[in-house]
Amino acid sequence: MAVALLLTTALALAGFLITSVQGFSVAPAASIPQLARVVVGRHVGLAIPTVLLSLFSQSMVIFYFVGTGKLVKLAIQGFAEPERNAVLRALARLKMRTSPPATLALLSAIAAFVLGGAAHTRFVPRWVHDASAAAAVLTHLWALAAEWLAFADNHALMHDPRLWARRALAAAPEAKP
Repeated sequence: MAVALLLTTALALAGFLITSVQGFSVAPAASIPQLARVVVGRHVGLAIPTVLLSLFSQSMVIFYFVGTGKLVKLAIQGFAEPERNAVLRALARLKMRTSPPATLALLSAIAAFVLGGAAHTRFVPRWVHDASAAAAVLTHLWALAAEWLAFADNHALMHDPRLWARRALAAAPEAKP
């Protein structure tokens, strides 16, 4: 599942890059109305699946960490309190590493899409849409990097929570009873 989520995040990032590059052909085509219609239509045709893929991937990343956290919490119910607390702290850190970038990537995708429509209708200047598209690319890069590292740690934690807890307690002697 983690590989699929990383792949969808990477595909959304690629979609934003391709859509952004293609979007720069909109301005030169504006002087020829028939060509502008085709170029804008192609740009929007690339943007819609990109945004949908981003919304899917980032919301699923958030739910993945909620769900796996629940599974780990069930698995550690019989652990001693120090071990259980070490695992719970690790779960919280994993969520804090992935939730902000996933949420911001999701919101940046929506903003880029909405501001694209606003720029098309000349409600906002084009540079606003360009800046929002750049922000979407950057937040998706951040999300991909954060998710990549967190998925690896989450896999290790799910595989053997007791070993994870022992390592965490050994690394933090003040946490021992």
